[in-house]
Amino acid sequence: MLTKLMKHIAVFLLLAVTALAADKPKVTECFKIQSLTKTDNEHYWANWANTCPYTIDKIYVMIGFLDRFRKPLGDGVWGLHFILQGAHRVTRFSTPSGVSGFEFLSVHKVTTDSDEALH
Repeated sequence: MLTKLMKHIAVFLLLAVTALAADKPKVTECFKIQSLTKTDNEHYWANWANTCPYTIDKIYVMIGFLDRFRKPLGDGVWGLHFILQGAHRVTRFSTPSGVSGFEFLSVHKVTTDSDEALH
């Protein structure tokens, strides 16, 4: 009798864990960059939010810098770590060298893979 009950409990726990894991959205789907705003030739603001139902360990955002004709001037990347569930911030970032005169910013990709972001 006890072993039959243990089997039922084990099956229930396995199904419950599987169901919980399936509901967890990918970081790249729920980390939102709401806006990127140029402040001057050397800085910009990033308005972002963690809409994931969990704390994000790390995230990397690959940014493109464009001139007034939308011609690419260069790329940059910024990373954030331990972003609490529901966090929403506006963060000031410095531009990389070689993109002076940029007028527009674009998000190329959001990833959790540092190797991908830095290469």
